[in-house]
Amino acid sequence: MPFNHLAAVVALVEPLARRFADAGHRLYLVGGIVRDQWLDHDLSDSSDVDLTTDAEPAIIKDLVSDLADALWTQGERFGTIGLRFHGRAIEITTHRAESYTSDSRKPVVSFGDDISVDLSRRDFTVNAMAIEVPGGDLVDPWSGATDLEAQLLRTPLEPEISFSDDPLRMLRAARFASRFDLEPSDELTAAAVDLCERLRIVAIERIGDELERLFELPDPERGLRFLVETGLANELLTWKQTAASPIEPAQLHAAVDRTVRVSDHRWQIRLATFLAAAVDLTDELEARLDQLRLSRDDHRLIMHVVTSARSIDPGERNAPALRRWFAAAKHPAASVAVAVALADPHDAENVAAFGAAVTDLDAAENLANPELLDGETIMSLLDIGAGPTIGEAVAVLRQAFFDKGPLPLATQTTLVKKWWADRGTDE
Repeated sequence: MPFNHLAAVVALVEPLARRFADAGHRLYLVGGIVRDQWLDHDLSDSSDVDLTTDAEPAIIKDLVSDLADALWTQGERFGTIGLRFHGRAIEITTHRAESYTSDSRKPVVSFGDDISVDLSRRDFTVNAMAIEVPGGDLVDPWSGATDLEAQLLRTPLEPEISFSDDPLRMLRAARFASRFDLEPSDELTAAAVDLCERLRIVAIERIGDELERLFELPDPERGLRFLVETGLANELLTWKQTAASPIEPAQLHAAVDRTVRVSDHRWQIRLATFLAAAVDLTDELEARLDQLRLSRDDHRLIMHVVTSARSIDPGERNAPALRRWFAAAKHPAASVAVAVALADPHDAENVAAFGAAVTDLDAAENLANPELLDGETIMSLLDIGAGPTIGEAVAVLRQAFFDKGPLPLATQTTLVKKWWADRGTDE
């Protein structure tokens, strides 16, 4: 496949490339930018520009310091120097071989001077290609370009070695299979089956980030099937849950079916659908979210959506029931989308009708913000000061709204006065 956009990429890094060449070092574009060039993607503002070199970190710093607009060295001990160059963030990393010990979450790094060895330690062959700059020659010792054309996902080394070095690559395999429509090789799949429990040594934050990136893809189905078929999905759902039993593959495949048909494609809503379909009890779902250590906002969103989706009774489409459900739902549209996806096919139409009825009623009555007497008006009306009584009065008005819909302010005034009078009589 021709590199239609390669000239722009080479031109971007040419000043750096010539600086390294003049100092007797070689420089290569590497990783995703090479893969994307082969797939004929142009160089966008969001494209990662990664380079690798036989120069060690101290030399890299010395060579680029006067060319860079800014320099950062947080990754220096791992061989990476970051810089801002012509308005773009670039990372330059010394050729390296890194691996994980059997019980460590952190890589052991050694530097080298052989591009082939460096590429061999990359996750997949499609990411193990390099382009030497400034010349633009492709370096592809592991046939990544051939695999891209064949739509095949393989690892440069034996997959058992690759996944042992960094078990997160098993989750990355799911994402790359979906993102680029690649079929995992039989060897790669078998290795993931054998090594799925090794995922436990990986920091949960890295796992959560990888899952987010999978669920936000336009079509995550192939990757999710890979997680189910290899046991990785069960590992994620029962990990550190000592009382949890493995989930049947059939139930997990059904969870995938529901996830890919949910109409709201936000990653949180897709994850909510998958978890709700795979795990029956709300407490168990909460435990799975806790172990993933999602942000508080994402955690709450998922729990609210699932709880509201499960609370839908499609047969209760009278206005009072719809108003009460809407008030409790917090995210009504997303909750309906999840409920439709979770419903059996013969029930989904009724759930969708429930959602349509909510939408129509909201348009007619502004369910999210009904016009009710405010606190100051109530204080003036009852001649009282601030305090919990105001909240009680508002609650009375809200219950009246749930039962009867929007009420004129005069009617609300009468209702509050009667409530206050009755309250005084009760006391």
